[in-house]
Amino acid sequence: MRAFFLATVVLFTAACATPKRPAGAPSRVVVVGASAVSKPAPRGVVGDVFGGEEPRDVVAREGAEALRSRGYEVVAAESLLGPAPTVEQAAGLARQYKAEAAVVLVLTRLDLSALQPLGRAEVELESMMVGPDGQVLSNGERRGATTENLYRARTDWRSHVRQAVVQAVRELP
Repeated sequence: MRAFFLATVVLFTAACATPKRPAGAPSRVVVVGASAVSKPAPRGVVGDVFGGEEPRDVVAREGAEALRSRGYEVVAAESLLGPAPTVEQAAGLARQYKAEAAVVLVLTRLDLSALQPLGRAEVELESMMVGPDGQVLSNGERRGATTENLYRARTDWRSHVRQAVVQAVRELP
């Protein structure tokens, strides 16, 4: 009985911790990940094994997961080469996938100078939500330092990008 009560409390807390999609917000979205940052060099054993991903791929994948956890239906996740897509390109992707909006996440800066000694990274991320008609529904820029204490976080930049993406998605409508 005690285990059932504990499990119920844990599940209830987890459900309340993630902000859900507000009523009236687009429900079907396409996620577009881009990066102005080149791929960081692998660090440590974990980096050697998992270091082959591009930042834009990590941003797109983690953005899609974060949006799903908020109740959005993600119809596609695209990662684009080069600079951030324009509003017209984002609206075109929303129309192409018959989505109600395109969520554009762009990694603009990734400073890993304090990653090894402190488990800390400076991450800057721009976000934008664009309707299929080209109307910008939301946009913002998030700058911040992420800190992780696990060994993997001290050698793998992806956990820091993931943390920044999740925070940026929480700020979307």
